[in-house]
Amino acid sequence: MGPLRSAVVATCRALAPRVSLPTADVVEAVAARMLATPSLVVAGPVSSGKSTLVNALVGRRVAPTGAGECTGLTAHYVRGPADRLDVVLTDGTRRPLPLAADGRVPAAVGDRLGVRVEDVDHLLVTLTSAALDGLTVIDTPGTGSARRRGGPAGGPAGGSRADAALVVLPATAHAGDLDVLPGPAAHGPAGVVAVLGRADTVGPDDGRELAVALGRRLGDRVGPVTPVIGLLAETAVTGALRAEDVGALRVLAGADPAVLEVALLDAELFTTAELPLPVEVRARLLELLDLRGLALGLALLRADAAAGVGELCEALLAASGLATLVGRLRDEVRARTDLHAATAGVRELTELGEALARAEAQEASADTGTDTGTETGAGRSGEGIRVADAAAALARREAFTERALLAARARLWAGALGLPAELLDEVDRLAAPAPPDVRLGRAGAGAVELAGHAARRAAWWRAYGSWGSPRRIADLAHVVHRTYAGLWRDLTVGRSA
Repeated sequence: MGPLRSAVVATCRALAPRVSLPTADVVEAVAARMLATPSLVVAGPVSSGKSTLVNALVGRRVAPTGAGECTGLTAHYVRGPADRLDVVLTDGTRRPLPLAADGRVPAAVGDRLGVRVEDVDHLLVTLTSAALDGLTVIDTPGTGSARRRGGPAGGPAGGSRADAALVVLPATAHAGDLDVLPGPAAHGPAGVVAVLGRADTVGPDDGRELAVALGRRLGDRVGPVTPVIGLLAETAVTGALRAEDVGALRVLAGADPAVLEVALLDAELFTTAELPLPVEVRARLLELLDLRGLALGLALLRADAAAGVGELCEALLAASGLATLVGRLRDEVRARTDLHAATAGVRELTELGEALARAEAQEASADTGTDTGTETGAGRSGEGIRVADAAAALARREAFTERALLAARARLWAGALGLPAELLDEVDRLAAPAPPDVRLGRAGAGAVELAGHAARRAAWWRAYGSWGSPRRIADLAHVVHRTYAGLWRDLTVGRSA
């Protein structure tokens, strides 16, 4: 546990004795989450390819996938000594349930256990996969789901308490779609990794051009967008592809080229065309590869007739975009788990303080018979103000400036702010997890030179955001100024010491 999470825990422990028992329970729960494994919520609309991507990330074909709505309940994927499924009810009790014969989470969980879906809080799926080492992955019901409970966070287990978010976007996504996403995804681009799901279905370039356009359109909320072909990633990393599947592709490669070219234009044409494969074999190939993977596999076998499962999986993985996504998750989420988890804790305390203040204001209004509203701060002399003040004190810590800088960098990467390239490079370097001399672009320089450079850049950015700049530029300049000022202070204090 890093210094920021430690600070949240210390604040919660100091706050708990000063509030009522129900409020203390909530505060202690926030502290407990700081000690838990960091979590990543995966969110997106129904049929966006979300659960397929979850399977690729955890390395198993375990989440139910297919056409239409499949993820009816929130599922928490964690690492453990054995594969198992527990159904966690809203009262906290757990009911074990076998995974399906194919290793997936079974459908109709409530019916199998004889409980109502409304009584299920979430599914706890324990896997031996090393991909889950140090990270809990939370798969949520798709936005727009008929079975999605609760408000914008999707119910109590909908991911609002996650530390970071992976947002799977359709090609038609717009800013309004983001308002109903869980927790971290609703609070700006820091700690959010956005992908264009099913990128092979939106253009001849596997979605790269559209992903850039989405980033520019939504970048102020989610940052840059990475195109991903989840099905190819899932097939490549989960061991689903077998030698007989490659053999079927080899037979297909010997078919009439003219017939095959037409068949690969559409899934229905592929299953009905005159091809030397049984329909059920073609259906399996579509399930594993879809049209994009079929074309890729056939091209590989034509270039190398001896290619096997390993070579085809490598080609699928390279085309899927999963490596880029995993790299982003490593650099933007895993490397900053302390910051993201602590930010989530501060956000929970802030929301708790606001909720208490509203309740206290309503009580005061009822006692006096007048409508004091919630804007005047009525009732904030009680628990609400104590919790809110504690959260505000945490948020003012200098280390949280990094969160704002990461959000600014994400917006820059997405092209949402329109800064000159040299300033983008400067902010990118400044936000990197590196020693001060590297962040300041003065590798190997001494403390005096570094402090002087930090002071000059702090002054420059303060001026840059002060002369009629648009609000988004002024906000960025303020964050960069604070970061340089913090570096100058650290370098100066270190020299004085």
